[in-house]
Amino acid sequence: MLKKILKNYSNIPIAAKATIWFMFCSVLQKCMSLITTPIFTRIMSTTQYGQFSVYNSWLQIFTILTTLRLNYAVFNKGMSKYKTDRDGYTSTMQTVTFSITICFFIVYLIFHRRINQLTELPTFIMIAMFGELLFMPAIDFWTIRKRYEYIYKPVVFRTLIMAGLNASLGVVAVLLFAEKGYARILSCILVNLCFGVCLFGYNRKKGKIWFKKEYADFAITFNLPLLIHYFSQYVLDQFDRIMVQKMVSIAAAGIYSVAYNVGLLMKIVTQSINNALVPWQYDKLEKKQFKELDDVLFVIYFLVAGVAFLFVAFAPEIMMILADEKYHEAIYVVPPVAIGLVFSFMYTTFANVEFFYNQNKFTMYISMTGAALNIVLNYFGIRLFGYIAAAYTTLICYILFALGHYIYMTHSVKRTLQISKVFSSKRLIFLSISIVALGIFIIFFYDMILIRYGLITLILVCGYINRARISGILTGISKIKR
Repeated sequence: MLKKILKNYSNIPIAAKATIWFMFCSVLQKCMSLITTPIFTRIMSTTQYGQFSVYNSWLQIFTILTTLRLNYAVFNKGMSKYKTDRDGYTSTMQTVTFSITICFFIVYLIFHRRINQLTELPTFIMIAMFGELLFMPAIDFWTIRKRYEYIYKPVVFRTLIMAGLNASLGVVAVLLFAEKGYARILSCILVNLCFGVCLFGYNRKKGKIWFKKEYADFAITFNLPLLIHYFSQYVLDQFDRIMVQKMVSIAAAGIYSVAYNVGLLMKIVTQSINNALVPWQYDKLEKKQFKELDDVLFVIYFLVAGVAFLFVAFAPEIMMILADEKYHEAIYVVPPVAIGLVFSFMYTTFANVEFFYNQNKFTMYISMTGAALNIVLNYFGIRLFGYIAAAYTTLICYILFALGHYIYMTHSVKRTLQISKVFSSKRLIFLSISIVALGIFIIFFYDMILIRYGLITLILVCGYINRARISGILTGISKIKR
């Protein structure tokens, strides 16, 4: 069997091999974070874990500001546009992000007291953060370049080494030092700096030039209008932790962040499904097979909702594995996080239709509206009901996100193809109401194991009865060529 697997693997195209290994790297990084969570939550206090979580949230804000997200879609665009000088383009992007970071660092030095008060992080941590910001983009540029060219072995090797060092050095640092939160932060920065400095030098040597104005003008002009979208996405994914930190405490932010780690598992599931789904969905749209598309996607929504329900139902047991009793409150954050990712997945499939028909101009406005609403709801929700409310306000925003994209997608398709709609709204509404109601309902039985396990068994039995249909759908999706 092993020989057969190896033979089949050796015969697949290099692009398919690269896709498999890059997906492995992505899953490994997320799983490593999840696997180490039970260790760190047991040897760090809630305040110390909160320091590490809040640092990562602020790091994301400063990363958007100092890189302008030049390591996102525009870098791939540049790899295609300047294919004869990819090394020069990479070196130029590296110089631009380095220069912007230096400028922000000077601003920080001038206003460091006010910025320290805002972030609640000491000066030495903020300086270390800027060191990371200077060289971290080099890792991203190198990695994306390798992915673009299907050179996967160095990326896999780098991912394995960095993931192992981050985990092992983190545990050693936390055990050795009294300031465990800062020790965990600095251990991550050290690993990133070691690899970042080396790859910065490598990219610069390969590029031979520091800067080319044409490349910089193209990248900045392309990306500046998208910054609002990137910030809006950040607000939905991360900003609630900063609001919990500022309005409640850094310890509460730590508890809140542990529950959010459960969402990493759901994200792995939904992202994997969507990666496989996009080519199939585009194929059905191209052939105008809307009825089959609607029927199959509804089954997949049902599957994702079922997985989310299992996460919600097993929340007490999952939290027992991830952390000890001092994080017990976090179980009530899990339901809205898991259910929110169902609507996030729905919104992605609606957006796929918009992208197929080049009707994606409205995406930025939906993002802006959702981000602004999330901040307002978080402010009043946390003040009135405590930090757990932040998870529910994010759920509300994801629901509105999905609804906004459904309405816009339906309008776009009607205008483009003169048909009323792609998806049946009635059963989508029924499924949406059902998963939200079940998710809230199960919370009242967290202390009643028999009832909870009975509901879980019912879900699993339904899945087993429909296993043939589910298997057929997944097989049909997997056969579509990427």
